[in-house]
Amino acid sequence: MSEKRLAGSTVAILMESDFVEPEIHYYQRRFTEEGARVEFLTRLWGQESITFHGHEYGNPFTVSGDLEAVDDDKLDEYDMFIVPSGIVSDRLRYTDDVNQLAPAVQLLRRAFERPNLLKGIICHGLWLAAPIPEVVRGRRLTCHNNLVGDARNMGAIYTDQDVVVDGDLVTGRSFNHCHEFARMMIDLVAAARAPKPRLLVTAGAGAAGSTPAALPEITGNGSNGHGNGNGNGNGNGATAVISQLVAPPANGNGRTALERATPQRPAGYQPDFTFSDLVAGYITGYDPASDTIDLKTNEGKAIQARLTSTTSAEFLRNLGEPYVDATGHLDELLKPGGYLFAYGIHYPENGAYTFEAKRVVFLGRQPDEYNFERPDWWVRQLSALAKFYRKAQFGEGTIDYANYRTALRLGGEKNAGQKGVQETDTISRLVYGMASAYMLTGDEDFLDVAEQGTAYLREHMRFVDRDEDVVYWYHGIEVRDGTEHKLFTSEFGDDYDAIPMYEQIYALAGPIQLWRLTGDPKILDDAEGTLRLFRKFYHDPEQGGWYSHIDPILLSPHHESLGPNRSRKNWNSVGDHAPAYLTNLYLGTGDPRHAEMLEETFDLIVKHFPQEGSPFVQERFHADWSADRSWSWQQDRAVVGHNLKIAWNLMRMMAVHPKDGYRRLAVDIGRKMPEFGADPQRGGWYDVVEQHLQEGQELHRFVWHDRKAWWQQEQAILAYQILAGHTGDAEFRRRARESSAFYNSFFLDHDEGGVYFNVLANGLPYLLGNERSKGSHSMSMYHGAELCFLATVYQRLLLDDEPLTLHFRPKPDGFADRILRVAPDALPPGRVRLDWVEIDGRPYQDFDATALTVKLPDSKNALRVRAHLSPVGN
Repeated sequence: MSEKRLAGSTVAILMESDFVEPEIHYYQRRFTEEGARVEFLTRLWGQESITFHGHEYGNPFTVSGDLEAVDDDKLDEYDMFIVPSGIVSDRLRYTDDVNQLAPAVQLLRRAFERPNLLKGIICHGLWLAAPIPEVVRGRRLTCHNNLVGDARNMGAIYTDQDVVVDGDLVTGRSFNHCHEFARMMIDLVAAARAPKPRLLVTAGAGAAGSTPAALPEITGNGSNGHGNGNGNGNGNGATAVISQLVAPPANGNGRTALERATPQRPAGYQPDFTFSDLVAGYITGYDPASDTIDLKTNEGKAIQARLTSTTSAEFLRNLGEPYVDATGHLDELLKPGGYLFAYGIHYPENGAYTFEAKRVVFLGRQPDEYNFERPDWWVRQLSALAKFYRKAQFGEGTIDYANYRTALRLGGEKNAGQKGVQETDTISRLVYGMASAYMLTGDEDFLDVAEQGTAYLREHMRFVDRDEDVVYWYHGIEVRDGTEHKLFTSEFGDDYDAIPMYEQIYALAGPIQLWRLTGDPKILDDAEGTLRLFRKFYHDPEQGGWYSHIDPILLSPHHESLGPNRSRKNWNSVGDHAPAYLTNLYLGTGDPRHAEMLEETFDLIVKHFPQEGSPFVQERFHADWSADRSWSWQQDRAVVGHNLKIAWNLMRMMAVHPKDGYRRLAVDIGRKMPEFGADPQRGGWYDVVEQHLQEGQELHRFVWHDRKAWWQQEQAILAYQILAGHTGDAEFRRRARESSAFYNSFFLDHDEGGVYFNVLANGLPYLLGNERSKGSHSMSMYHGAELCFLATVYQRLLLDDEPLTLHFRPKPDGFADRILRVAPDALPPGRVRLDWVEIDGRPYQDFDATALTVKLPDSKNALRVRAHLSPVGN
């Protein structure tokens, strides 16, 4: 039974003739479903009620609520105040005396005077604010295309998105988006009314425990995405918590919104309905006579599954591989110790649940066999990914990045009719994936895509500031009618009109991975210029670390225009250097400056990120490193994947500059995370969870949903692989296998190609909104390719003692010292040696087996280098 998230709340909606029937009826039904009382208000002109007729079908709608009777006490009772689309606002702004504001306009002004009241204006509803432009001046909003000029004349910042949130104001583009608009309103109020943990605020804690004076700003279109590259996605429309609504002052009835929202749960309630779900487990027994399988879940819970006459079974398969049926081999496959997934139906009966499996996935043919541990598994998957994105972006012919588009549909098709946006960091991520694919396969087509992508970035997205001697990168370009329009500052809601550090970081990810193959000096020059940008404008020389944003005029992290991002630091600005480009830059150059920057990064993480009272790290900070628990959607919440990403990169750092603190924190995260971030019954890893438990709670709550994002599975797989490789711990090896099993079983799209953005908790793909895409701001082959590349490295060299051959393509002027460093990642010293080298197909002897370096011969042409690495052993 789902709780009504708006129980006890009141929604006020203005009404007049020529309303849009589907929109109004949707609000009436949707808000009521969530437990809210809906009041329709209009100017009654002294009558008891008025019947209006809709704009589309002429349907009647009677309203008895008088907006002129709404005094301050009544207005304080409302949780939402909505101005709908259609001609409603135009009729309501009519006034006999042009020197006086219409009553509806006066009411809207009073609503804007209450920051605790969430305002919603959609489509032509913005007309009602025209007489009082000050209420939207300087604020981000969206509206119908016909009103964009009006919005800008009112001083508002028009934002080209379907739904935009700016503090206590939610705006929608048109009545066609009323569903996303309403969902955002519901999510914001519900999240704000949810109980919040009590924080102990000490001196210097900043705003962690205070109620901010203004609501946080965020934009969104109802789709997944963290806005600041966290992946993050991960918002699905509910991307903000309204700080002042968390604990607002009491209304006229003496009760806060928080008190009104307290749910009443029937004592002892147990679900009594059938439902389908997934079970992941190890086989402990099988009785063919009764067709029952005894399973033990990842956390040791015993579950029995029954087979039926319609149960089907299959073997795990890779991208590009055919379906292999296993239904006829169940008796021989159901052996103790084997790991499988069973999807089926739970029936409540006889005081318990009977689970009947309808689909079974076997990871291999023997109990200790996992198909994804075949030596070529991840290489083949990476090759399939590269071919998918190559075809999606450029077809099978000439590679032309003028045709590149950030957004791709499920099958790789480009979105016809949408803006031709090319984002810098997504092209860079594609370059990373293609360069990685070449390193493992030697396929020249992948290298060509990577090289042309880097050249396109340098020509179209790079800005060289000669005065400051720095390089920075445009957010992207918009191609309209064959003409490029540079997008200097970020277009994303969390970072709008600023230059966020993470976009500059990920602009380097692809080119640096390509540079490791070719040694192109132009790429290295760009990297050095971007690093100077970081040192000059983002780095905090006094307290350490890097600020998350700078303004586009003064290049200052402290400018007031940055709003909630002013003087802030976060995981992305401090830690994302390492996985995105810095580790690879150090591996390729051996430059001690880069090792020192890595050391500063991880010293800061070890010092500031762990927190008492929570199993999760703190991810956002003020300039003085006090915790920032008020920022936008994150508040006091944890991104599971970021915790795992930190553990993974701390273990990488152990190969560069080992410290006990790095290892302790990585191992501690690895031990804790399964209890709080993993799904113990189905497998896989969750997205964003509340950091602290509320009174009476035993489980950390999901912030928006219990879906699972592809990039968070990647972090888990790599974290536990490298932890197992460094420590030899069997528990970490098991976690790596379970994580790989879930990812490979449910994220690979065998119909269209590529990997899914999100799956439901039960592994079924979630294909709504942006999460249906194969190309978006947060998905551009990068995480999938990074996983395939590094899982190959860790699986072969650290876990299975298998050799690995890598491909390089040094340019004639590549690598100034003519030293090619072939280590594929930061690996434990002494664990890997360079066995042999080929150049242009011939054996080559001038290499250092221990240092993993090749002294390249002089050449007038690019060389083809193969380097064969072998594990030395634990």
